[in-house]
Amino acid sequence: MSSRRRQSPMVSYPTNQRKKSPNNNHPLNRLPSFLKPGAAVEISTNEEGFRGAWFMGKVVALPSPDKDPLNCQVEYATISEADGSKPLKEFVDLDHLRPALLPPMSEMEKKRDILAGEDVDAFYKDVWWEGTVTEVRGDGKFSVYFRGSGELIQFRRDELRFHREWINDTWKPPLEEESEEDEVDDYTEDREYLVPQVNLETTKAIAKEMFSSGTVVEVSSDEEGFVGCWFAAKVVERIGDDEYRIEYKDLREENGVEPLKEVADFLHIRPPPPSDEDIDFSVGDKIDAFYNDGWWVGEVIDNLKDGSVGIFFRESAEKMRFGRQGLRLHKDWVNGTWELPLKRGELKRAKKVPCERNVRPKRAIDKQYFSIGAPVEVSSIEEGFEDSWFLAKLIEYRGTDKCLVEYDKLKAEDGKEPLREEVNEFQIRPQPPEMVMVNPFEKLDKVNALYNDGWWIGVVKKVLAKSSYLVHFSRTDEILKFHHSQLRLHQEWSDGKWITSSKVSLHLHY
Repeated sequence: MSSRRRQSPMVSYPTNQRKKSPNNNHPLNRLPSFLKPGAAVEISTNEEGFRGAWFMGKVVALPSPDKDPLNCQVEYATISEADGSKPLKEFVDLDHLRPALLPPMSEMEKKRDILAGEDVDAFYKDVWWEGTVTEVRGDGKFSVYFRGSGELIQFRRDELRFHREWINDTWKPPLEEESEEDEVDDYTEDREYLVPQVNLETTKAIAKEMFSSGTVVEVSSDEEGFVGCWFAAKVVERIGDDEYRIEYKDLREENGVEPLKEVADFLHIRPPPPSDEDIDFSVGDKIDAFYNDGWWVGEVIDNLKDGSVGIFFRESAEKMRFGRQGLRLHKDWVNGTWELPLKRGELKRAKKVPCERNVRPKRAIDKQYFSIGAPVEVSSIEEGFEDSWFLAKLIEYRGTDKCLVEYDKLKAEDGKEPLREEVNEFQIRPQPPEMVMVNPFEKLDKVNALYNDGWWIGVVKKVLAKSSYLVHFSRTDEILKFHHSQLRLHQEWSDGKWITSSKVSLHLHY
């Protein structure tokens, strides 16, 4: 999402300055001390699907003073050129580099317990991914939730490290043992909140039901410097199955006159939270503070005598003072329900926020498209089966928004009878029309691949000889080989119509 006309309260990330001349941002005589040829670094990217990931690499060449912008050449440790002959080299912005954490954990940290609610980096497929521990399992493993993808994956202790941010040329929290005088670091270490788990299919269905043209909403961004901020807006129109064109209430286009319009997906839109009654904020409360036209997530660290409240913003490690009228209790929009955030150790004390929107909207099955005995395709909300569709037939209606289906290939536990299952209306769609592909698939085509009796959503990574293709599956980060006959062009069922997908407009790293 664009950052035009947004102002961040986070001084450590002056977003409107990051896009000016590099001579202002990164003078060569003030390069970070860790940037030396051959130095081990970690490399991030803003590319979709890789936010929150840190790749291992080393510095090859420092920026040239006559180049704009100032980019460093790096060599990845685990990514090769397309032909696999040698390590991939790229020029990356200095803001995407930080020193490598070697070793990942100090001896002191290895002795420390990892608790539910802590932010960690998980080493997965040769990359460090930012996540949050949601459960300490009895088998010695840890369940880690990744906000970017909505996935929950188990890891061993030696595959995790405590999460840190590289801010103003120093690690936050610091690598060394923290002192008792370091109020901010102690506070952030001791008061961490759990990240709510969002069911993607449920959230998408609720968004389609609630957000129509003119609906007042709040919109967030994953853009650096704006994480955790929500801006007031209204829906202009829905685009495809999971995106919406929105118009901000207070943000303006570059001309400073017209309201800013952008496209946001269903995970970054929510209804405005219910208003709070007159309450006193306590130290440790997670709140939203209104600043620069947006609501920013922070935590109360002090109640001052003049009635104002001291707020700590974790993203920038800043402390600011606010009047109570500019604050509200933070609430998370989770699967159609407003929930108060949980602190570490409070997994069994979840609280729902009373709200008229806390009833999940139900939509009746459209019998115009779904008749008894008709072939359908069924998706699953079960972990590990997202982005897959299985052939079935509709057996009977169950109320207005559920139905019983019988799968074509899947079997019941006895291994003999076809599996029957009750599913929600948003999990079924008609069987897509067959499309005759006169021309071969091309790189970055979005396709469905027939695998293990289901159609799985993927993207063509490489075109091979003999009508074969390498297909990348983002959910599992796997690449598998398929023949042309095992693929079909991806289509989305939306409002009684089939929408054909075009190419995926992103660059895939391997």
